[in-house]
Amino acid sequence: MMKAEGLDNIFGRHHRLMTMTRDAIKGLNLPLFAPDHAASPAITAVCPPESIDAEKVRSIMRKQFDIVLAGGQDHLKGKIFRIGHLGFVCDRDILCAIAALETTLQQLTVNS
Repeated sequence: MMKAEGLDNIFGRHHRLMTMTRDAIKGLNLPLFAPDHAASPAITAVCPPESIDAEKVRSIMRKQFDIVLAGGQDHLKGKIFRIGHLGFVCDRDILCAIAALETTLQQLTVNS
């Protein structure tokens, strides 16, 4: 699959997905953990609203939408969640994850 896509196209897709994810998160008015100049083409770390635990976001995303987000590690556990966009990921995957995230945040805001 990688040979068919070609390395330049793979790197371009990862960059496009990174930009798409970061722009969508900004559109949801959520803070990004890393500034734009340090953004990763592999994963985007997101800070949920202060009133919402990141582990609750991850739990709802997994249970209701079958979407797995990575959590924060060590001192960041419960404080961030991470959206992966490296490897076999396409635009539709990111769009679905963002739509599910928006719905999840609405649920958590209404229920808090």
